[in-house]
Amino acid sequence: MNVEKDGRKRKVFKSLRLVCLVSVSYLYLASGGSDSLLGQGGRIVLGTIEAELKKKQVPMDLGKTPKSLTPLVAKAVSLHGGLRLARPEQSRYSASFVPLGGSQLKLEISRGYPGEPKKPLKSMVVEGSSIDGAVLKGCDQMVKQILGIPGFFSGKLCYLSNVSGAKEIFVANSLMSKAQPHTSFKKITFNASWDNGGSGIFFTSNRKVFNNIYHLDLASRRISTIANYRGSNLRAVQNPRNSGVAMILSTSGNPELWLAPNPRSKPKRITRNKSNESGPCWSSDGRRMILTSDSRGKPQLYEVSLSSGLLTRIPTNVSSHCTEASWNPADPTRIAFTAAVGGGFQIFEYSFSTRQSRPLTGGGNHAMQSCWANDGRHLFFTERSSSGSTRLMVLDTELKGARPVPLHGKNFGNCSQASFHYPR
Repeated sequence: MNVEKDGRKRKVFKSLRLVCLVSVSYLYLASGGSDSLLGQGGRIVLGTIEAELKKKQVPMDLGKTPKSLTPLVAKAVSLHGGLRLARPEQSRYSASFVPLGGSQLKLEISRGYPGEPKKPLKSMVVEGSSIDGAVLKGCDQMVKQILGIPGFFSGKLCYLSNVSGAKEIFVANSLMSKAQPHTSFKKITFNASWDNGGSGIFFTSNRKVFNNIYHLDLASRRISTIANYRGSNLRAVQNPRNSGVAMILSTSGNPELWLAPNPRSKPKRITRNKSNESGPCWSSDGRRMILTSDSRGKPQLYEVSLSSGLLTRIPTNVSSHCTEASWNPADPTRIAFTAAVGGGFQIFEYSFSTRQSRPLTGGGNHAMQSCWANDGRHLFFTERSSSGSTRLMVLDTELKGARPVPLHGKNFGNCSQASFHYPR
């Protein structure tokens, strides 16, 4: 055995181990001493921090992208989870976003092994409603070419924010780099959701004393009344495949599910019981629906027959309080939902295939009001702190060990109830 060579290996191993311990200790201190970085007995758990995540991500650089566009592209890369920025000599792909003037840019993607010259893979011209819009469309193409999966960056969010003093409806791009208010009622406004064309938003408000359901056309700014029946008109969500609208109305006494063939037609009552129904959620093919009902005393998730109104409980088996289902648009066997656990609220995922649930969020803050991006991989949700402040987060549900990332800072106000739309 070569003792000298073996000794050098031991020294190198000890040095690397020391570097890892120092790095993890730094992360622990930077996190405020969070025990999430520690294992049982207070021992630092190696292999679950950044290094392990990086191994699962494709390294890339931004090539000839100018500094003016770099922050937006870099934010998209950091939020996705499947990619990570690296130095050119360490990257496998290079993506250059080159402005062509106006709202056009040229996207050039090349690839090669680290340390070797990269060869052209794809070149295309991308146009958006603005240069930022073109960048986000280009990011979707970048994800498609490098990872072979859809991107979600050229989608848009509507949500509620109290930045003006009252909860109003805002619209932003998927990264929330820009946002614009679309109401100024100074009243109670909630349950905003996109129509299936992405041209307008359904919402509930007491802007005329009682809770009614409205539709806001974004182009004309016209507001139409959808439901102003006796009692509370609580929510409307449109079928993703046709003009049908599901509504929660209490005109019959307690909140029930009603369906209308289009927003301006008279709805038909679907459920007929003494329980309270809420949170209707369409499947991506528009043929099935999940809602929340307290028919057994406490809220649970049920699939409802749209012809008979019969409720079939979904056996999530994680809590006596399960609400706010969101059907995965890419995989109809999966739904996300909110459950009351450990004295707070967290988001879980249920699989119809395995009939099992798994947690998607955890920690000291509450997580609720989830909605999927079009790729069926990323989940937007509301995080609420112990002080009551709220913000919108995005989570890569497929990268094991990934943590939710905030979409905005305090200058956006308290944000909640996001709804996502991706153009077809």
